[in-house]
Amino acid sequence: MRRALAVLAPAALAACATAPVETGRAISARVEAGIGAPAPWPRSEEARAQQAAAVAALLAEPLSPDAAVRVALLQNTRVVAAFEALGVAQADYLEALLPPNPVLSATRLTGGGAPAKLSVSGAIDAIDLLATPLRARAGGATRNAAVATATGEVLRVAGAARAAMIAYIAARQEADLLAQAADVADAAVDAADALYAAGNTAKVDRDRERLFAEEIAVQRDLAVAAVAAARERVNAALGLQGSAAQSWSAAARLPAAPAEPLDVAAVDARALASSVDVAVAVGAVEASRAVARKSWIAGLLPGLEIGVERERDGGEWTSGPSLSLAAPLFDLGGRARLRAASALRRDAALAQAVSAEVAAEARARGAEAEAARAAAVRRRAVMAPLSADVFDGAQRDFGAMQISLTQLLEAKRQRLEQGRALVRATRDYWMAQAQLDLLLAGVRGATAGADTAAAPARAPEGH
Repeated sequence: MRRALAVLAPAALAACATAPVETGRAISARVEAGIGAPAPWPRSEEARAQQAAAVAALLAEPLSPDAAVRVALLQNTRVVAAFEALGVAQADYLEALLPPNPVLSATRLTGGGAPAKLSVSGAIDAIDLLATPLRARAGGATRNAAVATATGEVLRVAGAARAAMIAYIAARQEADLLAQAADVADAAVDAADALYAAGNTAKVDRDRERLFAEEIAVQRDLAVAAVAAARERVNAALGLQGSAAQSWSAAARLPAAPAEPLDVAAVDARALASSVDVAVAVGAVEASRAVARKSWIAGLLPGLEIGVERERDGGEWTSGPSLSLAAPLFDLGGRARLRAASALRRDAALAQAVSAEVAAEARARGAEAEAARAAAVRRRAVMAPLSADVFDGAQRDFGAMQISLTQLLEAKRQRLEQGRALVRATRDYWMAQAQLDLLLAGVRGATAGADTAAAPARAPEGH
């Protein structure tokens, strides 16, 4: 036993000292495989300087959603926090892996003229010692759940960055569209003023042009404010502050949605295979199973301790083994067994529920992404050209005095709304695709930051 413990303790300490770094590299590789960008864990000043240089190079060019993901994984300190949580999980694993410490005691009795009596003893909790493999199994399951949680946190940072940049580019496109419409409306007002001054148009027609221009101006100003707000959300998602938050630029527009239908076959199976929520739930089940087994052993032999005692009386040493066992008069261990068994059944039920939810969400995300793609393609390929033709026809009819100014203004509104609808449809597709990609990489739920983060891996009762 002494030789086994002498080998086990240093090995466990060595594993705990090195495993978080290797685990971090594994997480980075998985993130890169899932979303196309690695998540490095800088652990030295040199590594941090290299990451800062990489961020600066990325910010020097207009940012696409993919580039925003790379910046976030290099710059957002939530990534570092997720990696550092691995050290906490590893320390907990060490506590579960090592056997219990023995308890040593010494007693010296004097008095009555008799020689001093010295008693030395050592004992160890036999149940904890026997349950070391079970505690190690529970600790390993909890650690695996913590690794899954850290992976999910990193993926959420990437997802939030992509979503924020998609929203920003779309907001700026819409603002640009409204700015162009406002310029055209202002020119129309100038022309209407000139016609009214010459007596060639009625005051009501001039006022209609002015009202339309004012309405467009209000929408333009709101769109400009929306761009500013969207930019700040990008800064938060990427972890940018100071001059870096002010100097970056973004791609001019979102790419068009692909013409080919999405491959959404078996998305539920793919999502289940990579889901961090499922991994966390499975880890909780495995840990609870080990705790339940330990509680069963403890119920059979409550408070069992084994040890050795040496005693010196009158210059002579005597020694022998010692054994202690709690008398099960009041606490028969039923409560602990009930708690552990209930926790195991609860965690098993939750794991089944999580699996069903992930599969259902994957099918829903796939359907939503395909519907959004089809809508964006239809708006670009069919509705946008038709809208342009309708507006051109309305202008010709107005010039030929076949429609009124009111009808022309309505045609202008419809043309503008079709343009905004195309921008929004393209944005909605890329958002839906980002949600689906993130789910297939392992994370379900909204692509936001801490507000939508999954709960950390929970150590089961009794661990």
